[in-house]
Amino acid sequence: MHQATRTISTLLPIGILALVLSACGGGSSSTGGAGSGSTYAARGDGGATAPSTASTSAPVPAPTSGIRGEFYLVFEQSYQSCASCGIWFDSAELVIEHDRGTFTAGQVGSLLIKQAPYSQGIFRANIDSIPRVADIRSATLYMRLNGAEGISNDDFTSRLSVQGIVQGNLEYLREITAQDDIKGRGYSKANPVVPIDFTEYAKRL
Repeated sequence: MHQATRTISTLLPIGILALVLSACGGGSSSTGGAGSGSTYAARGDGGATAPSTASTSAPVPAPTSGIRGEFYLVFEQSYQSCASCGIWFDSAELVIEHDRGTFTAGQVGSLLIKQAPYSQGIFRANIDSIPRVADIRSATLYMRLNGAEGISNDDFTSRLSVQGIVQGNLEYLREITAQDDIKGRGYSKANPVVPIDFTEYAKRL
């Protein structure tokens, strides 16, 4: 498997995304755009920090003791099956199960991922309300495809490459395939949500 490492300074997020975060039991929420907006970070004490400008041009600091930091994914299409065959998600919800409870974070907004013309997708969630001593049992990103143009009915070969930020570096995490991870998980117009596993990535944060 090919693995690439890049610094976050190479990221050029495209599109405007609305971010809505909520941690079960914490009573906190977060809104903001990916890459260029103001964000509210969910805190363990149930409050929220003041808005701060998020920028993908500066390195993300390594997590400090007791803080997990940010769950940050970058989606790119590594294989495009036809000239118009992008993959379009409307929203995504992250669910992390750990030995002290359940964390959820939702992001609403267009995630159109396409090789040409190039369009990348970004998902980000602040997970610092999960104690570092907590044992991560599972981390699943439930991604909802657009009802009209999420993926072509004939597309079984497109692939997405997913990278994640770990201590300021962008590292290859996994591949998402149209055949196995979308169509193979029972996707249909009536069942547009596909679960994508990111447990190992969450454990590293």
